[in-house]
Amino acid sequence: MSSWQGGPQWTPGQPQGGRPSAGGPQRQQESQPPWGQPPAPGGAPDWNRLAAEADKRRQRKRLLIIAAAATATLAIGAVVALGIVQQSGGGDEGSQNTAGSAEDTEELQEPAPEPSFEETSLPPVPKPREFITDADKDLAPFAADTFFSDDPMEVDGRTYVRRAVADSESCVDAADVALGETLSQHGCTGLARATYSDGAVAVTIGVAQFPTAEDAAAAKEAAAGHVSQLTSGEAPAFCERGGCRTTKNQVGRYAYFTIAGNADNTPDSGDGTPAQQAARDGNAHAHARIVLRGEDQASESAAAIIRERNSGGAGDEEEG
Repeated sequence: MSSWQGGPQWTPGQPQGGRPSAGGPQRQQESQPPWGQPPAPGGAPDWNRLAAEADKRRQRKRLLIIAAAATATLAIGAVVALGIVQQSGGGDEGSQNTAGSAEDTEELQEPAPEPSFEETSLPPVPKPREFITDADKDLAPFAADTFFSDDPMEVDGRTYVRRAVADSESCVDAADVALGETLSQHGCTGLARATYSDGAVAVTIGVAQFPTAEDAAAAKEAAAGHVSQLTSGEAPAFCERGGCRTTKNQVGRYAYFTIAGNADNTPDSGDGTPAQQAARDGNAHAHARIVLRGEDQASESAAAIIRERNSGGAGDEEEG
């Protein structure tokens, strides 16, 4: 016991064996301070480490500020968008229409209703041929003076002046015996005649009116004679010695005939003579006048329909 107690004493920081290590305790004091304690007075601070830590803190603060600003911007945008949607009607359907294209919007719109008009009951406008075929429609006066008019007869540049006109209700008195009998048998109701002349030749046109188109066609086919030449008034005498040119034709309920000859009363012969041409021109003129008769009546009928429609639509105004 005495030997142990009398031996060398061990102190912390010294190696066992009783001899302190060179620089032991003193070197430990000059190393880094304990964890969490500031460096001992008189020690130099680590400026690089402190600057790095300060820079890190500044970066973290900047990132926090940026994130907060972005969050606030998104929140404001959401509030504004919500307000716009509510003003435009709101709801999912409204949002879809706002985000959709122009084509989608047009497809969702209902088509505009087509304008409606009241049905009219206007009868069809009669055709001119109906008025020269149907006696119930062919109501215009049939008289030589108005039918042939006072205008010259012009056909393909050839001009003939009207010299005489005459009417015949019996039809027999205005034709030779053969043609008179045919006209009478088929119900001729009137025959209008006119004589035209260019000074060298003369032509008489006779237009006979019948109850129906069938009667007129039958009379034209059965006609064997000719219409009598009209030489009264200023008309020259012609065809008294023969040599005359004649034609016959039919349209609607009218049959028409011509007789032409030289104005000096000499007989005509041969082909392509002025008298022959005058008979053909008289035939064309008679046809044109009959067609014009139908056109005039058709035009007047159409005008009457329009007047009746306008009168019925306006009504009568009552006075208070």
